[in-house]
Amino acid sequence: MLLTITFFYFGWHHGSAVADFRDKRFAESGECFPLAVLLIVLWLEVMPFVQARLRTGSWTTDYRPLFDYAWRNAITLAEAGVFTALFWLLLFLWQSLFHMLRIDFFRELFQKPIFVYPVTSLVFGCALHLIGSVERLVSTVLEQILNVFKWLGTVSGLLLALFTLALIFRLPSLIFTGEKAIGATWLLWLIAVVVLFLNAAYRDGAVSKPYPGWIAFSLRMVIPLTVIVALTATYALSLRTREYGLTVERFWGFIVASAALIYSIGYSLAAIGKGPWFAGIARVNVIVALALIAALGLALTPVLSPYRLSAASQYTLVMEGRFKPADDGYRNSTPFHYLRFNSGAYGRHKLGELAQLQNHPDAPRIRELASAELRVTNPWETVPAQPAADALAKMVIYPPGRTLDAELSQRLVADLSDLKQRYLWVPAADAPMAGLFVDLSTDGSGAEEFVLLNGANGLVYRRGTDGWREIGRANAADSVSQKRLLAELARGDVSVKDPAWKELWVGSHRIRVQ
Repeated sequence: MLLTITFFYFGWHHGSAVADFRDKRFAESGECFPLAVLLIVLWLEVMPFVQARLRTGSWTTDYRPLFDYAWRNAITLAEAGVFTALFWLLLFLWQSLFHMLRIDFFRELFQKPIFVYPVTSLVFGCALHLIGSVERLVSTVLEQILNVFKWLGTVSGLLLALFTLALIFRLPSLIFTGEKAIGATWLLWLIAVVVLFLNAAYRDGAVSKPYPGWIAFSLRMVIPLTVIVALTATYALSLRTREYGLTVERFWGFIVASAALIYSIGYSLAAIGKGPWFAGIARVNVIVALALIAALGLALTPVLSPYRLSAASQYTLVMEGRFKPADDGYRNSTPFHYLRFNSGAYGRHKLGELAQLQNHPDAPRIRELASAELRVTNPWETVPAQPAADALAKMVIYPPGRTLDAELSQRLVADLSDLKQRYLWVPAADAPMAGLFVDLSTDGSGAEEFVLLNGANGLVYRRGTDGWREIGRANAADSVSQKRLLAELARGDVSVKDPAWKELWVGSHRIRVQ
């Protein structure tokens, strides 16, 4: 009962403080799956203790039943996942067969969230019951998996030794120059596979000699190298977080890195200790399991919610003026965008505060960026990383000596602040926009045009009796970078040419030949 109430509260907190169930995107985009994965991991950690409690009548940390239940639960879960996948393959065949007969009722039904989620849950639950009731099947599969994984442990040990040796030579550049020499993700995966395969060999401690003597000794020698890998992963995460703030993904990275560090230190002590082969593994595994249960449980509450902590971190970046796009190639990687779409209701609340910010040296700019982000309806829309006025202030104008008059400046700010045109002018990370005064007309009026250029896109304006107005858009015939465009403008390599081919008109339709 207590476990049921606890998991109910976890779901309640996620629904009220993270997800927005009024938004159809939550159900249709699969945003509930991170919560499902987290709950499955927590379930895998908690259930061995609960099962041992039910069998013995008291809470225990005796490793043998905990080991047995943990591996059996994982295998049962994996087999249930395969069963569920096969069930959906059968439904796919079902709807495809009826689709050939032009009956699309089942195709449409099987794609609706109201069908997908409850049916998948029911099938998965039935699979858990069916597989768990066949004790001999689970025992046989477990024995096969442990035997295979045990010998993969020798390969992972060799990989650990070779990689750590190469890593040591890169550490000076990583530590002393601040260079991002390596990502933390693959380092943590390395420790994870080493821990997994080593446990497959150790099992519950009943097998005293799982390997020949020289292999067992070699693994004792290489396991302490995991400390170097774990510390490097933690440092890489810290470096990234200090630069771009905490995110939900980095929060979980720190949780995994902390577990990896405990594993590496504990297993290293077990490796160099006297007595049976890796005798201390059991104690380390129980400690890490209990620590993960506490961390995962608190992470599903406001106390240690990664969404709350990430929102606070991104908010601090904005307030300290340290926000900038990440170096991952996405212009939407700003704290404003993260608060809007990636940190739940916690982030949206912080973004609302920024949209109303007062008493800050950069308050007008922050309010404009936050308000623009609040108007965006989906995370894939391109969002300017700076206000239009700031982008225009950095614009390079040609010919040299020319400037924007007040009327044209106001018109450009108004047009570029329109979210419908943001894809035309989002500034490149390494080059400002360019503005060119030039006569493009062919009517001999001598009217002057102004062309706003940003790579392959641009807007064209003309000054008439009623002031400046947009008369068209400019598009490059080939791909061109903004840096190259600026370099050619700086050399004065600008010309106006008549088209090689005349325009073809059919009725009121204009056809251009390129």
